[in-house]
Amino acid sequence: MSQALLVVEKGSKQHRRFLGTGVLYLFLMVTLVPLWLEPFQLGKMNRALVIGVAILGLNLVVGFNGMLALGHSAFMGFGAFMTASMIQDENWDYWMVIPVVLIVGFLFGLITGLPALRVKGLYLALITIALAFVFPTLVNIDELGIAQRTGGPNGRKVDEEVIAPNFMEWLPGVEGPRGGSAYRYWVIILVVAITMLVIRNMIRSRAGRAVIAIRDNEAGAAVYGVNLPLYKSVNFAVSGALGFLAGLLWSMDKAFVAGQDFTFLLAIDLIIGLVIGGVGTLQGSLVGGLFVVWVRDLTKNVSIPLFGLYNLDGAGPLANAIFGLILILFTFFAPGGIVSIGRMIGAKMIQVIPIKPDGDPMVTAESLDAGPDSTRAKSGLIIATAGLVLPFAGYFFNLAVGTEGFNMFLWCAGAIALAGGVICAPFGAMVGLSEFEAAEAGRRTEAAKSTAMAAMVLGGLVFVFHLVFALQWIIRSIG
Repeated sequence: MSQALLVVEKGSKQHRRFLGTGVLYLFLMVTLVPLWLEPFQLGKMNRALVIGVAILGLNLVVGFNGMLALGHSAFMGFGAFMTASMIQDENWDYWMVIPVVLIVGFLFGLITGLPALRVKGLYLALITIALAFVFPTLVNIDELGIAQRTGGPNGRKVDEEVIAPNFMEWLPGVEGPRGGSAYRYWVIILVVAITMLVIRNMIRSRAGRAVIAIRDNEAGAAVYGVNLPLYKSVNFAVSGALGFLAGLLWSMDKAFVAGQDFTFLLAIDLIIGLVIGGVGTLQGSLVGGLFVVWVRDLTKNVSIPLFGLYNLDGAGPLANAIFGLILILFTFFAPGGIVSIGRMIGAKMIQVIPIKPDGDPMVTAESLDAGPDSTRAKSGLIIATAGLVLPFAGYFFNLAVGTEGFNMFLWCAGAIALAGGVICAPFGAMVGLSEFEAAEAGRRTEAAKSTAMAAMVLGGLVFVFHLVFALQWIIRSIG
């Protein structure tokens, strides 16, 4: 008997329905962001996505290959300054620079990764840390015309504007005060989507499995015929290409690059994002980028009175203490990162039965059925009810954000409640539908059948309401 509320066979109609709902929600979330956020907030979202790409490159080396590298801030810096120089000095545009940046980043990563063939662990970390430390100084060197290309201590401005062409003005948020920020958001989203798809396929390929095998047991991988120098070098090279690509996106979004943007502090932020998001997970890279940018900013609005003796002010001298406290709490309660929390919750919600090579499921969903005494229908009704109640709670929490005191906690509570309600509604309906079908097959009581129908109807109605509300907002904004 399974403890998950919903048991589906991989590739089945129920599984496709679950995945389709997730894709629909992801599409709506991505579409609503440039309509909901203010221009300066949209700029922070762009920066978070760019950092997410850089963390993904770091993840290839640290998370998937098991090598300790800490110098990816330098990769971002090289990519950003190379982009600015080619646009300002050579009159290229961003689309022309992308392939060049990727090729140069690949070669640079290949060369930088050569020490990984000889050293490992803390020694490799020291080598990459040296690269991150020395980069801000390199851009200020007058010899060989480097400072002229980089702008030296003053940085380099990029004059090319990234604005939507006429045939792209239908994109949500592009027309109006968000304008350029919204269009850059959509460009970054496109690049992120393509990058995630390519890296996902690479990790699932033979080369990706070889990289993971090296991480799990280097000696064992060598015994089974994995070419260690080849796969280590190529993986580091792809990581470098992603770092350069993140630098290009940084340059495109900010239209200004300076050495002080790519110091060792940025390298630390990338490591923080990697650990908090989830080491060795693709989704964790983007989650880590969002965490580093948004949570650090939100902590500046915190004001915590400590027993009347001291007021811990997010904008005061101990501003970083609040962010550090959050990191410590994550270390203790979520050592696998935010993605691990999501997977733990997902395991309680749904169990996907894998498929054997011949196309048959490993076990049938009926063999994992809870039987006539199942309480899944009641749980589905509770979840569907939460989908109705939580959005209202989130709305009232957000109304209180403007008050003095714990506004960060109110904002987070409101966002979590709203997101929870949006997720609970369709899932409660799915659980209700699954239990109703089980009752129709004679595996549930009549009482459970009635409860399942109530969960299915309530969750379905709330889901349709959320969907219609989001779609009319998008249509109204585009129109």
